[in-house]
Amino acid sequence: MDQKIMDFKLVSLLVAVCFVSVLGRPTRWCVTNTAEEVKCVKMQYEMRILKYANESGHVDLPLEFECVRKNDVFECMEAIELDQADLMTLDSGQGYFAGRQHNMRPVMVENYGAGTNEQLSYYSVALIRADGNVQLNNLNTKSVCFPSIGTSAGWLYPVSKLIEQGFISIFECNAIVKAVSAFFKEMCLPGALTSFYNPFGNNPTDVCKLCNGQNEEFCTTSDKRAGFDGAFRCVADQAGDLTFLRHDTVLQMTDPIQNPGTTYLPENFRLLCPDRTIKAVDQYMDCNWGELPSHMIMTSAVRDQPIIDGYKKFLLKAAEWFGPSGKFNNKFEIFRSNRTYDTDEFDYVLDRKNQMFSDQTTSLKDIGDGTYFTWVGPDFDKVLNGMNHCPSSAIRWCVISEAEKLKCESMLLAFKAKDLQPDLDCLYGGNTTFCMEMIQQGDADLVNLDAADVYKAGRRFGLVPIASEDYGDMSMKFKVVAVARKTDKSTTLFNMKGKRSCQPGIGRGDGWVVPLNIYIETEQFLPDDCTIFNNIGQLFVRSCIPGALDAEYNPNQSPVNLCEGCASGGYRKCQRNSEEQYYGASGAFRCLVEKGGDVAFVRHLTVRDNTDGRNHAIWARNRRSDDYELMCKDGRRLNIDHFDVCHLGEVPSNAIVTSGGKTTREKDIMWNVLNYGQQFFSSDIDGDFHMFDSGNWYSDLLFTDAAVRLMRIPEDRQNYKTWLQEDFIAQIENLHKYTCVNPDSGSHVVPSLLLVLLVSLVANLFS
Repeated sequence: MDQKIMDFKLVSLLVAVCFVSVLGRPTRWCVTNTAEEVKCVKMQYEMRILKYANESGHVDLPLEFECVRKNDVFECMEAIELDQADLMTLDSGQGYFAGRQHNMRPVMVENYGAGTNEQLSYYSVALIRADGNVQLNNLNTKSVCFPSIGTSAGWLYPVSKLIEQGFISIFECNAIVKAVSAFFKEMCLPGALTSFYNPFGNNPTDVCKLCNGQNEEFCTTSDKRAGFDGAFRCVADQAGDLTFLRHDTVLQMTDPIQNPGTTYLPENFRLLCPDRTIKAVDQYMDCNWGELPSHMIMTSAVRDQPIIDGYKKFLLKAAEWFGPSGKFNNKFEIFRSNRTYDTDEFDYVLDRKNQMFSDQTTSLKDIGDGTYFTWVGPDFDKVLNGMNHCPSSAIRWCVISEAEKLKCESMLLAFKAKDLQPDLDCLYGGNTTFCMEMIQQGDADLVNLDAADVYKAGRRFGLVPIASEDYGDMSMKFKVVAVARKTDKSTTLFNMKGKRSCQPGIGRGDGWVVPLNIYIETEQFLPDDCTIFNNIGQLFVRSCIPGALDAEYNPNQSPVNLCEGCASGGYRKCQRNSEEQYYGASGAFRCLVEKGGDVAFVRHLTVRDNTDGRNHAIWARNRRSDDYELMCKDGRRLNIDHFDVCHLGEVPSNAIVTSGGKTTREKDIMWNVLNYGQQFFSSDIDGDFHMFDSGNWYSDLLFTDAAVRLMRIPEDRQNYKTWLQEDFIAQIENLHKYTCVNPDSGSHVVPSLLLVLLVSLVANLFS
């Protein structure tokens, strides 16, 4: 009995805590313009009056109701995601965007029906002036006023249908705004210059030519010509020839009761139909561009259920009291946008419609636990696919390890979540040479390569570089440095004999080309034809040079001490990919850190990137940058930050290559999807996926972790010779006679795509 009493008290306490947290939390409505803010403040005032009067039912109202002002709906979405606001009303298109990009969910929807009849939808229509001479076949000579980018009735449904019917041509993936701008003569497209729809800042500014908002409101969703009422006025006042609206906007704007003082007459307007006919404005059921679900009141999807339930009770009570038949409707009309409000200390005269809610709303409906997916319905995907049309098939990225394949698949999903087109696909090539062959044969499209691999890709396989990694200085180059432990004072570049070396990988610019040329330049050994592998094996007591025993690079596959310093076990040991722990510049530095070698040949930022808390991997924890020094070609040893005067040579950045047979348009499409991707997923942006981060277990997957961005390689440098330039090519070719590997043909047979797929399948089975 005592235990039951204790359990009951505990449950009661938890319920009380939840109840207090719901009531004690302020409910914050996000508004985007002065008219909406004034209305919101009036609602705030009337609710406070009712609470102070202890009106029955006031317990369903929040203890505190606040109005949060932002510049447009997109800032409001972000504010709700960041818990700076709670509620806002969005149309189904913007609601879809809010759900996908800002993790929001609907709590209620608007009902436009009268009495007991529900009406949870409306139609998208194209409105023209009766004297405007606008037809589908001359739209490209007309000006258009859009209510806002992203809205279903005013953007998604009509534009997708114009694309489907062949009026608007898509010439660039992920650039729908450019395509629409190129089609129409002039336009006002509010929101088109926001960061999501204009991530590169290169949308044409004439998308705002017909907008007339003031200051920060210009061309935003708060512009005077934004919204269905603003777009209507844009056409009615002869600034534009065409607009796309919800069907009931015409009545709202021409009816003297709904719009006091109006001079607009319905007979002065017509509807332009998708079948090329023109009809009267009351024939919208036979002349529309789609039937759309009603607007949603949305909040953050991470709000606790008791808080969500509190929002619903509040909204239903507010609609009951202040709705068309509410007992306090004479004090405040929640579903009407008035011209003036008695609580407005500035006495603004307002002409905006649909503030906070659609003015056509009669009540609100609870849709339970439905998401924005369930509310917008399955037809919405078809509309989005039309908007995301891309004149290209999937881009196939070739990966060289299972770890890369996993990251590539994460990148694929991340890009898809942002609706980036075309889709990515990830193909397992096994190593860089196989990937080059697959791209040459048309079985893959892209791979990211070290500079020395770019040489082979261009010379042997005809591949061309189209994008380069940048490591912070926009030079598209990096410096190769030799690093030693500070305690090994006797070690210099001139006494390598008997030491142990850590090198990023055979055939690489940082791990082979530059170090070997330094060995030769400093006369650490004097190589002869075909002797260089034995020379290195005799110079160092042991090394880790991943890939050094591959027949592709070392036909004799000896001496074995070239791989003895590597750390991975089994078949992974000394692989020329991330399966070997000491592969790449970060891997070579790890080799030095873990005392697998006495000198590491790495990139100039490698030490900084992996010390002083910048790398959270176990091997890099508690590593201090001042425990290491650079070894210079003049025999000095300097601080790791003095790489400008103490380096072994410069190497062009890693480059993304594709087939030399690709057209300029195809290369543009591939670059654009990567460029869009890095706007959302570069390593300094919050999120679950980062293009330039490989986590704590691997390094340099797909891209170098030290990269900060990708840069477009100018078209006149999209050739391995002009990209790498003479000095670096001379260093590569200087080694040819010593390695005895024909640069124009490999010492192995590149497998077919079927064999590569079988290898990938076997690897998956045993991973």
